[in-house]
Amino acid sequence: MKINKIIIKRKGSVLVLVLWALGLLSVFGLYLGLGARSKIDFLSRMETRSKTLQIAEAGVKQAIAAIGNIDKKKLYLYLNDICSTNNQLFSGVVFDDGVVQLGVEYPANDYSNGQSDEQNIIYGVSDEQSKLNINTAERKELLALLVESAKIDSDIADQIASSIIDWRDADSLSLANGAEDNYYHALKNSYECKDYQFESIEELRYVKGMDYNIFKKIQSYITVYGSGLVNINTASRNVLKALGLSDKLIDKILVYRCGQDEIAANGDDAVFENISSVVAKLSQSEAVSASEVAQLSNLTASGRLTVFSNIFLIQSQANLKNKQDICQIKCFFEKNLDENYKKAGFILGWRMNYLKLSPDNQVEGDYGTE
Repeated sequence: MKINKIIIKRKGSVLVLVLWALGLLSVFGLYLGLGARSKIDFLSRMETRSKTLQIAEAGVKQAIAAIGNIDKKKLYLYLNDICSTNNQLFSGVVFDDGVVQLGVEYPANDYSNGQSDEQNIIYGVSDEQSKLNINTAERKELLALLVESAKIDSDIADQIASSIIDWRDADSLSLANGAEDNYYHALKNSYECKDYQFESIEELRYVKGMDYNIFKKIQSYITVYGSGLVNINTASRNVLKALGLSDKLIDKILVYRCGQDEIAANGDDAVFENISSVVAKLSQSEAVSASEVAQLSNLTASGRLTVFSNIFLIQSQANLKNKQDICQIKCFFEKNLDENYKKAGFILGWRMNYLKLSPDNQVEGDYGTE
């Protein structure tokens, strides 16, 4: 009887050991499986990112080719050269198993005198000289743009505009509502006031008073590239207003530019071929008052307006079919104007980021840098 009990106990012990061993092997197998699964997911994500990057880069090359096709002999540039209401040209372009969209959506009221609607959204390459250069703009111009575009109180706008001037100027003297080293040193994470020109618009995030929401509202209207002259053929309503033009005069400019169909960025568009002919061209469609002539004359005399541009922003957004991962590239490109030089131009800046589409097909996140 004792021998039988001993045998039973030994069998029970062996069974327990076997069950423990099976449990450990199961846990180990599960661990290996999870590790393999995570590696497979990682490799899949890397493959998706690699493909979307290639497609986004192909979109940039297509945009550069379009810029290269602009006649170098032309001494002016207008919206129809770089944008289009034809979405097939810049939106939903298919490359292999992915889709790329070139450009950003612009509300129609930015470029025409009428109500915004989906059919009037234009896509394409953005003219950097259609924007306000934060390295050369006057305080009153920056203030006006902030009030008009960000819809903020004039006191807050003045604080930011003054701080922008203080950030970029070489001295250490603060404007009344601005900020120099003493303000930035007192911050929890302190830093120096730059006292030099902005190298990117994202640098504005360091300036006193600027926050993410204000920056998002003004970023499509500002630049750090170009001479500081604003192209009257491509400038948006908000930029023209920041320069000090009245609403009535801006309406006349936009109506003239849109042509008879009153739609911007198509073959019907009209163009100012030189600055000296702006008043005469506007007068062909509507009467221009003496005060409006004075506004244009003052801007022209101060060297704030041009009809030409050769620096562009290419925004290429790519995703694979049935995939939520997106690659966004933001490329600043200067067109080569030398007819004897074969290269299309030069890349001045390059930023890239990977994002995701939300369930309602909205892009989640913002540009990063690389």
